[in-house]
Amino acid sequence: MANEHDKLRETLRQLQAQLDEVRQADPEVGAHLDSTIAEAQAVLQGQAAEPDEHRSIIERLSDAVLTYEASHPSLAGNLGSIIDALGRMGI
Repeated sequence: MANEHDKLRETLRQLQAQLDEVRQADPEVGAHLDSTIAEAQAVLQGQAAEPDEHRSIIERLSDAVLTYEASHPSLAGNLGSIIDALGRMGI
């Protein structure tokens, strides 16, 4: 499980760097993903994820992949990697 945590931690770092770049051109992208990324980081740190009233973190990340796959393909790819890592961790 530690290896999965390391992979997720690295992917989150890459995603954060991408978001920092994207924010300059499109601030809405970062604002849209900040809470979901914060929740993924909380899961990584062993904290209980804040339950969303209707949707899981995986569903929100999946929606973000669909939203950004055309306009920001590498960002969508990293989001997909986070989904995979969380799935392997049983989240």
